[in-house]
Amino acid sequence: MLDSKIWRHRRWLLASAALLSACASTDYGTRAAGDRPSDLTSTEASLWYQMDNAEADLRRSGSVVDDPELAGFVSGVLCNVSGDHCDDLNVYVVRNAEFNAFMAPNGMSAVYTGLLLRAEDESQLAAVLAHEFVHFEENHTLEMLGAARNARVTGMVLGVAVGAVGGPMALGDLAAAGGFLSFSREKETEADIKGMRYMAGAGYNAGSASLIWQNLQDELEASGFDRRRRSAGNTGFFDTHPGVEDRIGELNMRAAEFVPVDTDPVAYRAMIRPFLQDWLDDEIVRRDPERTLHLIERLSALETDMGVLEYARGRILALRDEEGDQGLAREAFLTSIEHGDAPALSWRGLAEIERANGQNQSAADAYEAYLSRAPDAADAALVERLIEDLRG
Repeated sequence: MLDSKIWRHRRWLLASAALLSACASTDYGTRAAGDRPSDLTSTEASLWYQMDNAEADLRRSGSVVDDPELAGFVSGVLCNVSGDHCDDLNVYVVRNAEFNAFMAPNGMSAVYTGLLLRAEDESQLAAVLAHEFVHFEENHTLEMLGAARNARVTGMVLGVAVGAVGGPMALGDLAAAGGFLSFSREKETEADIKGMRYMAGAGYNAGSASLIWQNLQDELEASGFDRRRRSAGNTGFFDTHPGVEDRIGELNMRAAEFVPVDTDPVAYRAMIRPFLQDWLDDEIVRRDPERTLHLIERLSALETDMGVLEYARGRILALRDEEGDQGLAREAFLTSIEHGDAPALSWRGLAEIERANGQNQSAADAYEAYLSRAPDAADAALVERLIEDLRG
């Protein structure tokens, strides 16, 4: 006769197998162009309804960049990689400094300005948008909801089974969570690989897919925050995305299957140029100067927009104010004003440093140059008074 403890173990495992076999399928297949949920009582229809409401909220939020030309450009890149699905997608450029983009099951597509700032050319942007489009086309959100539901059932069943033989209940939850998160990482890898095929098929350089992630990894490693530096490494048990290093390695290997294509950053940089200063300001207020200085150094290698980039460098150094930073900030402002695209604020930043150093006449000159370029500045009256005081 079986030992009673062994019998209880077998009985719970048999019950577990029966329950797990009833878990809902997580395979929703590949979405065809123009598809909408036909069963209004389904999970998919409910999700679409929620996403339609979220899209309406986004339009009213004030965070969408109201520039038809920019939105049209980003939408055009997405259409290039999404083919027949172009009419299913609604693109919104969202003013947010994070490196991010996402695509909801109803076709709402949000592209953050932090991503547009970091992309060096159209191919790098296409790599991210193609990745997000695969999530949409393959119904990954719906599949993840099914996986999450199954994980809850699995956690309950395995927890009971383990507990029946004296093990910790939390072990079942841990195993279920690991399975669910692994499922998510599989979907991310699928989006990377299939997205690369789509971008290459649209004429973009497949190698740009790994390059934009390499740039992000380098930026994170330069951060002054330990948590961000750690996020640049490989994935752990509870991470839903592949580690950046793993992702770069996989994308580099896959890119070798495609013929390299030359990329030209000129048109892309021209498109985002009117917004560059504002987006850099958004980045600066995040207060991670080491990371932002690394980003500016990388963008400076493109040898364009140097007036704006040097202004941003000067502002960061002036705000950080570590030993020697004020001198470096002064050099950055002086370099900025040598370029035709220097913001008026470069002269104001220089004036502040000169005034702090007791260089009253050069400070007054810089303030006057600032007002000549920004006569309607909100601080014009204050600056005029400062000039009077500095002139004595």
